[in-house]
Amino acid sequence: MLRAAAEVDAVRQATRRLLRSLDDLTDEQASAPSRLPNWTRAEVITHLARNADGLRGMVEAAAKGEVGMQYPGGSEQRARGIAAGRGERAAALLADVRGAHDRLMEAWQDLPDDAWDRVGRAAVDRTMREFVWARRREVEIHHVDLDVGYESSDWPVGFVSSALDEIFATFPLRATSTRPLLDASFRVVSTDHEKQWRVVLRGDHVTVTNDDEPADGEARGWGCDIAAWLYGRDPRGGGVVASGDLGVLRLPQWFPFA
Repeated sequence: MLRAAAEVDAVRQATRRLLRSLDDLTDEQASAPSRLPNWTRAEVITHLARNADGLRGMVEAAAKGEVGMQYPGGSEQRARGIAAGRGERAAALLADVRGAHDRLMEAWQDLPDDAWDRVGRAAVDRTMREFVWARRREVEIHHVDLDVGYESSDWPVGFVSSALDEIFATFPLRATSTRPLLDASFRVVSTDHEKQWRVVLRGDHVTVTNDDEPADGEARGWGCDIAAWLYGRDPRGGGVVASGDLGVLRLPQWFPFA
């Protein structure tokens, strides 16, 4: 339970930063495009609110010993929820996301200790404990997407470290069916975290190691820049320095983080 409590507090702090960034948001700014292609800021904010509602539903189900779904109506429900925010006034959007966050916090507070390892169903099934991290990631990434002055360089060091661990742990699971079947290896180095990963491609087989074996190409940068790049938030790798086989720069396209 202690780790869950620390992660819940991290979500609380991330949401406070988000809400502070949105304090002076105008109606005009809310209706303007975000950095997320084809999404307005209003839609991103509304998505964050509905995401919190979906998580709360799973937490409340877990508290009763049931398995809940984040979006019982599937992708159509998710899309409708996001679209409903289009054209909303800034004050209503902020009240919505703040209220959804508060209700999620209350649900987590009321969750029995023995329920944290119960599972909920979303795009990927996770335990309640794991969904706390998923919510933190959602808030941090979409805060950057909103283009309101918060950048990946503002992400807390602990968040970046956990994000990189998750990104590389799930690499083999995220391969697209259209990626080229190469025999190559690519090293990715987070200079400030003093961490490195070697992504080894052998046809349709993918492994990630931490060894010092030679690599065909290398991408190097601060952890926040590496995470933003691999999250698809910096598709050109503006904060990343590549050398050797520049196929390394295609990793976000071949292994997208959805």
